[in-house]
Amino acid sequence: MSYQIITNPTTEVFLEQVRNSHEQLFTCPFIKANIAKLILDNISTKSKTSLLTSYKLTNFYRGSSDLTALKSFIQKQVPVRNLPGLHAKTYIFDSDRAIITSANLTLGGLQNNYECGVLIEDDKTVSKLKSNFLAIFKDRERVSIVTEEIISVTEGILAKVPKEKKVKFEKSEKELFPQKIYEPEDDLYDAGVETITNTLSGWRLDVFNTVAKIPLNIFKLDSVYAFKKRLHELHPENLNVEAKIRQQLQELRDLGLVEFMGKGAYRKLWKNL
Repeated sequence: MSYQIITNPTTEVFLEQVRNSHEQLFTCPFIKANIAKLILDNISTKSKTSLLTSYKLTNFYRGSSDLTALKSFIQKQVPVRNLPGLHAKTYIFDSDRAIITSANLTLGGLQNNYECGVLIEDDKTVSKLKSNFLAIFKDRERVSIVTEEIISVTEGILAKVPKEKKVKFEKSEKELFPQKIYEPEDDLYDAGVETITNTLSGWRLDVFNTVAKIPLNIFKLDSVYAFKKRLHELHPENLNVEAKIRQQLQELRDLGLVEFMGKGAYRKLWKNL
């Protein structure tokens, strides 16, 4: 096995792999528009590229990730998938090279922060790594498809954030939560529930409002089913309310508002302020 320890700046090492590969699988929670442009400017037009990221509303509100970055990939026919609990930063090139690192696809990650990782050049190891992430990428129970329509709804929510609640973060994601240990509550959107409710409509809005009434942040599907009579009153034409609830929870997951925890459990990704 051949490997090379890489520390920042890693931009040139990363781009060398991008330029000299025909297939790329990028896996990271955060990606910024300037790095997305850099990647798209350097990949071959015939490359097969995929992106696995964490699509949470708060990631875009706080500026740790850019909607325009995801949109630019989608417009280039690059499939983008959402795994809310993603923390890995792994970049796979063809089936024989991979970078495993602490660096996100941001200016801080590739240039400004002190990051550390390894470039692995080994067919057997990289093939196993690639198989693992491709299995996740294709698992519709765990991941969802990011589309331009989903991005448009998210843009609509963020456009309604009052000026006094708009936040400005440094380019480096290391500054997102200074001087404190990360807690699970830190990834919850806190710019106001009304920015969400004023954007959603129809079943999406009604199921969101239903979930918002549940006092616990982590809830079970049965807790939503408890409101099915009320939802049927709002939508008397629908004769299978439980199926509709499940569908709408999937859509709220796609929008980065709900996270699937497994075994019928869900987590809200916003704060009820």
